[in-house]
Amino acid sequence: MNMRDDKRKRTRVHFKTQVILKTGTSEIKAGTKSSDISMKGMFITTNEKIPAGTPCDIEIVLSGTTSRLALNIKAVIARQDKDGLGITFDSMNVDSYFHLKNIVMHNASDPDVIEEEMFS
Repeated sequence: MNMRDDKRKRTRVHFKTQVILKTGTSEIKAGTKSSDISMKGMFITTNEKIPAGTPCDIEIVLSGTTSRLALNIKAVIARQDKDGLGITFDSMNVDSYFHLKNIVMHNASDPDVIEEEMFS
């Protein structure tokens, strides 16, 4: 699913989990955590500095008591600040999209707004 064509603002929800960020030259995972996420992007807390515009692969790790699931998303670094990196999602497979949608809807204060954003 191509996410870059949709320029509408999306509702962000607080969601903390491990994130593995890969660029062409590095892989960052230790200490990297998401702080909020939407259907279009996320912010991760990290001390790493990566320039805006850098393409990356994001792995959002969801761990349960007996299983591990990872969402794999192609993305671009949108901005960096003292707290971390803002990331814009570019594309993902259907399974990752489905799980991301469930994460956002489950953590939203008003899931109906998320549905409206997806179909407007």
